Amino acid sequence: MDISSTPPSPASHKENAGGRVQVIDRSIVLLRTLAGLKHGASALDLARLTGIDRTTIHRLLKTLTHWSLIESQSGTYRLGPESLIYSAAYLNRLNLRKIALPYAIELQRVIGERQAIVSLSVPVGDQVVLIERMWTPTTPLNVIVDLADQFPIDGSPSGRAVLATYSDAAAQAILGETRHAKALPALALIRSEQDFAFGHGEFKPGLFSVAFPIRVEGAQAIGAVVVAGLDMEDETHPASSLASHVRRACEGIAAQLGNL
Repeated sequence: MDISSTPPSPASHKENAGGRVQVIDRSIVLLRTLAGLKHGASALDLARLTGIDRTTIHRLLKTLTHWSLIESQSGTYRLGPESLIYSAAYLNRLNLRKIALPYAIELQRVIGERQAIVSLSVPVGDQVVLIERMWTPTTPLNVIVDLADQFPIDGSPSGRAVLATYSDAAAQAILGETRHAKALPALALIRSEQDFAFGHGEFKPGLFSVAFPIRVEGAQAIGAVVVAGLDMEDETHPASSLASHVRRACEGIAAQLGNL
């Protein structure tokens, strides 16, 4: 199964911790699990992945399917169209996205005829999600289509650029001790390279990327801008022209957000 990150089993936490409603907790765990499964899953698989018993899983699936938050086909469950209403409403009120758009357009102009994609990402728990993406006319369709919209925060240049601005305690709280220990060398490298995170073909052979965090008044990053393209290896260092443009874009975005 194509699971990028499976939420912790509800059985591993105190029930109703902090006065929460257990059935809502379990619904969120179920929805988050499905969000990481590109091809969906059966009720049995979802029970195994979430740690929720099968009887409860079936009741949750029935209710969430009624509200179109989940859809079912031949016994396979996936996120449903109702999810778009909530994500679109959130994106439409996100100042970061509105302010970043002109900077992303300018970066696209700077890239010119190179085969590249400009993306804006935000952290969501232990994931990083692309909320805006634009590409040059010469970018191959397979590069555009194959690039995912969600990654583990420690598993992508934009995510690591954000994560490197967190304190060790904050990063470990998100990742857990094992993932945090594994990420430490990469985070140290980013800090040593003036907060830039570079990608070298980790998602697609020949695809390189330059990412930089968006930090308002030196606080931990609220997002990142990343430019990913083919045959851009010569740009993957802090002194490159593209890196300078990406940094200026992020600093401009942060300055405008700080004035709100």
